[in-house]
Amino acid sequence: MATIRELFHSLGNKHNILTVGCGATKETVEECLKAEGLSKIVKDNLLEILKNLEQITNEALEADKIATEIHDRIYKIIDPDTGKPG
Repeated sequence: MATIRELFHSLGNKHNILTVGCGATKETVEECLKAEGLSKIVKDNLLEILKNLEQITNEALEADKIATEIHDRIYKIIDPDTGKPG
């Protein structure tokens, strides 16, 4: 069974993958928008993707703040390596 420290570390890694992935995808979509001859529907869809990526990134940042708050509270009362009261 994973320790509390390992679980928070894993959560942090997943958060990083999510935010970096959204950032990289956003850059790719922005490059696609620069292409000439895109139809209005394609441009609108790409802009919608950018909006959704921004929302995902914002929600991920909020989730990280919540995880940090939980982390800080738990680490005050429990040893993160043993799970026993600290």
